[in-house]
Amino acid sequence: MDLARMLLDARFYGAKSDTIDDVEIVREVSVDDSNEARLLILRVAHGGRHSLYQVLVDAAGDDILATAPELYLGAVAGGVGTRHGEDLPTGAARAVGGEQSNTSLIVGDRILKVFRRLEAGENPDVELLSRIPDCPNVAPVRGWVTAEIDGTDHTLAMVQDFVPDADDGWRFALGFSALDAPFGAEASLLGEATRAVHEALAQALPTESVNLSELAAKLTRQLDELVERAPVLAEYADDVRAVYAALDGGDTRVQRVHGDLHLGQVLRTPDTYILIDFEGEPARPLADRRMPDSPLRDVAGILRSLDYAAHFPAHSGGAGPEDPASWAQAAAEAFLEGYGIAPGPLLDAYVLDKALYEVVYESDNRPEWVDIPLAAVRRILGRE
Repeated sequence: MDLARMLLDARFYGAKSDTIDDVEIVREVSVDDSNEARLLILRVAHGGRHSLYQVLVDAAGDDILATAPELYLGAVAGGVGTRHGEDLPTGAARAVGGEQSNTSLIVGDRILKVFRRLEAGENPDVELLSRIPDCPNVAPVRGWVTAEIDGTDHTLAMVQDFVPDADDGWRFALGFSALDAPFGAEASLLGEATRAVHEALAQALPTESVNLSELAAKLTRQLDELVERAPVLAEYADDVRAVYAALDGGDTRVQRVHGDLHLGQVLRTPDTYILIDFEGEPARPLADRRMPDSPLRDVAGILRSLDYAAHFPAHSGGAGPEDPASWAQAAAEAFLEGYGIAPGPLLDAYVLDKALYEVVYESDNRPEWVDIPLAAVRRILGRE
């Protein structure tokens, strides 16, 4: 059984650039009468690090969670892990298509999100959503499953309300962009939804005041890391540092936020927008993702995503807005109006940080796309 090969081929495995040095089976549970299908928790050694992954494999070692979801439901119902909250849903299950980091199963009016990469401590998705169940712009968490590994609880899965008749926010926005149709009304509604979630989180969890110089120092440290990973950013580094340095002085409120908000992390229902996937940026350590941050982190994520939606059709060989920059700008202004804030230096700093991160990502994965975030960097720095 070649578990390393299976992981490298899997969409959910997040360290494909590293060589897998070893795969250790930490926990193994047979989930069918033939004993051929097994739920495994794997400790993967790669690049000098170790990561835990949850898989459901057949006799050949292939992951079958998406094709045999009832086996996973049976395993958890049979005592794999500790259940919290309501009982797990039962009945016919089907996997949600298009996911990468995790695998979600629709079971009746519930959705079971199975976390693939496991980390010690409470998963932010569970932590945040279980505290704001009455917010109309999230899908409430009804229960979750944990397992003790190496003496610490790890979140295996969580149960949420299933949101019917919903469209993926990214695809929804692209439908407008492809037709060069104004997205302002939709962006404003999304701004209102984002603000409602931030207000609910601020009421349910502690907030604090931090000096802007602290945020500037954090952004500068991130800049140094990003320049090292994408040398194309070196020529902008001094100007970026000047933007961050200008934040020195005064305080701002920080709180728990989504942490990785973009159009692909929202659903458009017939009435409103629902924010999903509150895990934060998956590449960041769990401890970092649980740290308070400015709500502008999420605002910047949506603004950058709107810019991508404006430019995506042309980069994909299709039609799109005649003037992508103007389409994105109008949508951005409507989003900010719906959220209830105006542009300012701190928001510019967060949008800049997000664009710099995107340059690194595109340089590594889609070099032909790198001009989209680079144009944003130049625009914020006044070079266009």
